[in-house]
Amino acid sequence: MRDLGRTRRRMRAMVRELDLPQLSTVEELCAAVADRSGRSVRLVPRRMRVDEPSGFVERRAESDVIYFEQETSDLHQAHIICHELAHLLCGHLAEAPAADEDTAHVELPTIDADMIRLVLGRSHYDGAAEEEAEILGAELTRILVLAPGAGTTSQLAPALEHRKGQHV
Repeated sequence: MRDLGRTRRRMRAMVRELDLPQLSTVEELCAAVADRSGRSVRLVPRRMRVDEPSGFVERRAESDVIYFEQETSDLHQAHIICHELAHLLCGHLAEAPAADEDTAHVELPTIDADMIRLVLGRSHYDGAAEEEAEILGAELTRILVLAPGAGTTSQLAPALEHRKGQHV
């Protein structure tokens, strides 16, 4: 049985080691992760299929692309993105193969290109990797939600405030 307390402490230490400035947007968090890794991180909203996860990372030769469900709330999108960033920060993805001429021109007309990207972009994580990504993703989301400013998730706080004796 895994020690969740130890995993949480390790993930919180990782967030502190990132030494992130107070962030107000997911995009700023992506930029901080890109600076740390030396690889650009691009966000791509899309409508996920029923059998797909709500988000996944495609590791390309020079960059990482995070696909996330576009048909959900801003807060849920932020959490999905943070979870995928956590996989990157924890080193759960294998290095992308170098682009070479032979593999760049393979044609598989009977297999859906999106499904190929899904399978190649995400390894089969074990339970420990998913647990780490979920804990670190939650910590990163918490930073965004509590960050001041006009960012997407920081707008949540006023919506949850107790106003003039009325529960919102």
